[in-house]
Amino acid sequence: MSNNYRLSSGGEINRTERIFFKFNGKTFFGYKGDTLASALLANGVHLVGRSFKYHRPRGILGSGAEEPNALVQIIKDKARTDPNMRATQIEIFDGLEAKSQNCWPSVKFDISEINNLLYPILPAGFYYKTFMWPSNLWEKYEYFIRKSAGLGKSPTERDPDIYDQTYYHCDILIIGGGPAGIVSALIAAKSGKKILFVDEKPQLGGDLLSSTINYIKINELSPIEWIREKYKELSNFKNVKILNRTSVSAYHNYNYLIMMQNLTDHLPEKEKKGKVRQRLWKVRAKKVILATGSIERPLIFDGNDRPGIMLSSAIKKYVNFYSVKCGNKIVIFTNNDSGYETAIDLHNKGAKIEAIVDIRENSLGDLPKKCSAIGIKIYWKHSIVSTNGHKKVKNIFIMKLSKDNSEVIGQKIKLDCDAVGMSGGWTPVVHLFTQSGGKLDFNNKNFCFYPKKEMQDQISIGSCNGTFKLIDIINESINKTKEYLFLKDECNIKVNESKKDNLENIWLLPSN
Repeated sequence: MSNNYRLSSGGEINRTERIFFKFNGKTFFGYKGDTLASALLANGVHLVGRSFKYHRPRGILGSGAEEPNALVQIIKDKARTDPNMRATQIEIFDGLEAKSQNCWPSVKFDISEINNLLYPILPAGFYYKTFMWPSNLWEKYEYFIRKSAGLGKSPTERDPDIYDQTYYHCDILIIGGGPAGIVSALIAAKSGKKILFVDEKPQLGGDLLSSTINYIKINELSPIEWIREKYKELSNFKNVKILNRTSVSAYHNYNYLIMMQNLTDHLPEKEKKGKVRQRLWKVRAKKVILATGSIERPLIFDGNDRPGIMLSSAIKKYVNFYSVKCGNKIVIFTNNDSGYETAIDLHNKGAKIEAIVDIRENSLGDLPKKCSAIGIKIYWKHSIVSTNGHKKVKNIFIMKLSKDNSEVIGQKIKLDCDAVGMSGGWTPVVHLFTQSGGKLDFNNKNFCFYPKKEMQDQISIGSCNGTFKLIDIINESINKTKEYLFLKDECNIKVNESKKDNLENIWLLPSN
């Protein structure tokens, strides 16, 4: 047992509290504050599952709720087993046992991978059309089709855990604990109104938790210091209730929302006995502020689903927050400047950046200039065309793009690597907004949909509203919240720009 990819220092994990857990029958260890995904990556485990149909190897792609691949089964007993859990959202604890799904006899050697060789004759929906006749044999066909499908196993006995529900009325509900939500909560708290502030993660901060402290200062504090200070400040308001580990799942008419709070899933088994596991909140709010953030888009190329190919923002979070480097030779593939921040962070933590592949002709931002200054090779106007590697990416091939970007030209260039970070821009998380009946519009500059017209008493702020620069997120959150709540109090929050680095190029920028 070893943490081969764990850095010797840094991160927000508690290195004094070592935690042992099992994955696919093998014992590993991580630290308090790790997710199952970060702990596995620290131990060099990238292969965690198989694809639904062709049983292709699947690895960890993201770092949060956006994770599509790393779905695992939590093993407890026949009554308490949870299928299809995201490894990126599972907090490790002593006694945790998880295993891969949709593979037999093991995730490393899956017999059903033969489906991948037969994919030309197994198009989408072939099983519905092929096995409908004769109809009296469908039940026999269904057994084998269902057995090979990518689903976990449901509990077979009565669930002994305790669950409850509660009704809650508030004046203002704020959803999302990133910088936009924190600023909005600080302003709303001073109004004296009853505030409910919820976030799905264990701690507030959002993507700001994984930002490089050398680049960003808020009120002369690092992002982590600022978050801790504001959390303490918010906790002192008697009219503010903060819920973490709470996911909002439904937004109904008249600002009626349903949310689920995890209370004990992160605790060791001995501490869970007699306690409520999950609580269902039924909330009626007079006003709702959505600060749900944004998620990074992947880039499309042949073989982009291999283990080791991840979102650039996820690699940045693992190295900065969990102190885990996802590889020793890393390639960043990007169409915007935020991928360069990941490259610089990795370089500063000792990981080797093999190259940055950028589909743009150039960028005037300070981050690309800094990458060039520290010796990172940048392939401008290039694209990844293919990848190699079975259970983990081993190398990629890149080619130059034509002037109009319609095709690739020239010779293939081979780059050896054991991890690839993709950064294809950012997509506002508008799920709750549209569920509430809100209408969207398309932003041709940022290439994304964003909220246009609210149908209920609500506002959207921050990157979920299509605002991607931190300084703009802070200012928008201050101004829109004050306007929405009819407040006049000043909010003294200042983002400091470094003289050497332009903050606008540090936060999220769309592709040119």
